[in-house]
Amino acid sequence: MPRGFNQKEKEKIKETLINEGKQLFSRYGLKKTSVNELTKAAGIAPGSFYTFFTSKEELYFEILEEEEEMIKKEFVQFELPKGEGARQAIKDLILQTFTMIDEHPMFSQFYFENDHAALVRKLPEEKLEAHFNKDSDTLSLLTSKWKEEGILKDIDDDVLAGLFRGLFCLSLHKKEIGESVYPQSIDLLAGLIVDGLVIKEES
Repeated sequence: MPRGFNQKEKEKIKETLINEGKQLFSRYGLKKTSVNELTKAAGIAPGSFYTFFTSKEELYFEILEEEEEMIKKEFVQFELPKGEGARQAIKDLILQTFTMIDEHPMFSQFYFENDHAALVRKLPEEKLEAHFNKDSDTLSLLTSKWKEEGILKDIDDDVLAGLFRGLFCLSLHKKEIGESVYPQSIDLLAGLIVDGLVIKEES
């Protein structure tokens, strides 16, 4: 039976599990990382892992959310230029997100090594729902402002969040789309989406 930990020990162990998880998941992915590997670095018995997380999937998801939050903070501070430059700026922001997914070790494991499907199967539905709601809330900080400025069409924020979530899920299907045409296809699709969202200026 796992021994008890005081509050200071719990905080330290959880921090170690998160840091070690970040390294192992980035290198090996969710499926190839074991609870034993995670707990070894934290100096605790494998059974003690479940004092902190219900599963390795929950740890993985918490790390993903932390990484996403850092990216979201950058986006919330994004200043959109006025006039015709707004269209290109939004498109660039979308393409920048795809680049982050490609270059971030954990995101690339998540999207390209089928960790996404394994995670969705294991996590409680309410946890995923809460995550989607946070996506909508973060996005609405940007889109509400753009709507008020007359840049973006008046489309429901939850619908916009679903649209962008679906767009980024295309990262899961790079092989099916065709790796040789993937960058051009995403560039074209991002442009078409922006054309449908941004209000055209009257000439």
